[in-house]
Amino acid sequence: MTPYVVRLIPQSDITLFENIRDAVHRLPDIDLGTDEAGKKVELSCHMLARAVGKVFPVSCIDGYFYPHYQHSWIRTVNWNIIDVYPVGILGGPILVDGNIIYAPGKFLYLRKNTTQISQGRFSKASFRRAVREIMRILADVARKE
Repeated sequence: MTPYVVRLIPQSDITLFENIRDAVHRLPDIDLGTDEAGKKVELSCHMLARAVGKVFPVSCIDGYFYPHYQHSWIRTVNWNIIDVYPVGILGGPILVDGNIIYAPGKFLYLRKNTTQISQGRFSKASFRRAVREIMRILADVARKE
């Protein structure tokens, strides 16, 4: 079965999505160390979206997953959404049509200023170190495709 949305998304975005999805699925559980308070650093959508945005030709976007969950996702050059770590969803990454004026999925993602979302977390050394480690491993698994 071919989903209808395939007619609406450029093949280049579908191929890019498949490459990202395959690389993310091959990521091992990563020990990201501890933060400044000595707590274990947990992988977050904010970290993963930034790492994917450095390894693949996409942009990291910060905001809210409807209605009020702080979230980060990526956007293709064609304005489609790839949610690399969907909130409360087992499975992913997912590709969401972000182009059509009334595409229902795009209303789940509300872009906001990064500073508003991060509340200082994204500038911490532990966060930046975690993103670099995820990038390193992601780039390695992406090369092995």
